[in-house]
Amino acid sequence: MLNLIWEQYHQDRLIANHPQGFLIIIPKNEATSVPLSCPVCDILFRSRNDEMAYQEFKCCDICAMQWAHARKTEWNEGWRPSPEQVLESIKNRPPPFIILDV
Repeated sequence: MLNLIWEQYHQDRLIANHPQGFLIIIPKNEATSVPLSCPVCDILFRSRNDEMAYQEFKCCDICAMQWAHARKTEWNEGWRPSPEQVLESIKNRPPPFIILDV
């Protein structure tokens, strides 16, 4: 674990220099972090929509739209789709859109 030196930055943010030469800027009062992939479907987060869905439902935007919104009460009580439902959903999703600039 890195021991970074955090300094006050713009408004409610903190800034630190990473030893590999880049800056890290975070909200000052951020209590939780967002994982790299969805805990439900294990697909990598790709957008701010995924981050916002995670903040509310602890899943990616697609899982939130497919399951969490429709079953909000059950979702908040701990219901999650079965592994078979998740696999079926992943098979029906469009492939990720990736741009490579060479």
